[in-house]
Amino acid sequence: MPDSPSTLLFPGQGTEAAGMSRGWDAHPAWVDTLAAAEARTGKPLRRAMAEGPLALLRSQRLAPYAVLAHSVGVYRTWRGAGMPLPVAAAGHSMGFYSALVAAEVVPLEATLDLITAVEDLSEATFGAGTMGMAFLIGVPELDLRRALGGQPDLVLSNRNGQAQFTVSGPVPALEALVRDLGPAALKAGLLPVQHPLHGPHMAALLPAITRRLAAVTPAKPAFPLISHFDGRLLEAGGPAWDEGLASVALPVDWLAVVARLKALGAPLAECGHGRQLAGLTRWAERDLVVASLQELPGS
Repeated sequence: MPDSPSTLLFPGQGTEAAGMSRGWDAHPAWVDTLAAAEARTGKPLRRAMAEGPLALLRSQRLAPYAVLAHSVGVYRTWRGAGMPLPVAAAGHSMGFYSALVAAEVVPLEATLDLITAVEDLSEATFGAGTMGMAFLIGVPELDLRRALGGQPDLVLSNRNGQAQFTVSGPVPALEALVRDLGPAALKAGLLPVQHPLHGPHMAALLPAITRRLAAVTPAKPAFPLISHFDGRLLEAGGPAWDEGLASVALPVDWLAVVARLKALGAPLAECGHGRQLAGLTRWAERDLVVASLQELPGS
């Protein structure tokens, strides 16, 4: 268990894996969190997390709920075991929703409803299989930006490291970009998402998303949250929730988050399944070490 307050990092979609619930399903705080998420969404989250199949767990209409609920359940379990209140928290992409719930800005149900609103409105706006995201690792940013100059429908959506990026837009244009830059990359391909997240394509959805969540009243965070857009600290409930509502259209700059983590100077711990953010953070700044809360308290 962390013996001093840490800055917590909440991962986003892509961290789900069959068996990720193993051991956690014996902890009441985790079980209660997942039960509440299942009641709100009607999805078999615990069964999918325990047994798979992986195609179900990674499906667009289940994966975001599973990642959010699991991360919040892990946080609540560790807090119940005596973990100190964090210094601050950051979330990568939809991991910011987990941070909002952990900091008690909004209830779990509000962020689940936010995911549902994004999914509903994206499907209605874009249609299945038309939009998505691609990742490129090992490509210099200047080379990527030059390539994007010839692809006006694409946008740089995530700066995850010095040479680790994602791009959003129409699938045919993403496929062309991967064909163009893939041979020079360490790794490149399409991500298993159906929407052009973290870019201007999503901006037209924001008014409807906001109307769907109009009844939510945010509270002051129990600890500051770090914007994944520009790394600033969010210390009031209204701005923190506004950032959550707008986050699907805001690009992710993990390099800005890492700069804030360095400035805060607290130990770092990843709160969720896997070590996605440990890798991204080390990719951005080699001397930053991220511990993991993936292991059960007391293990």
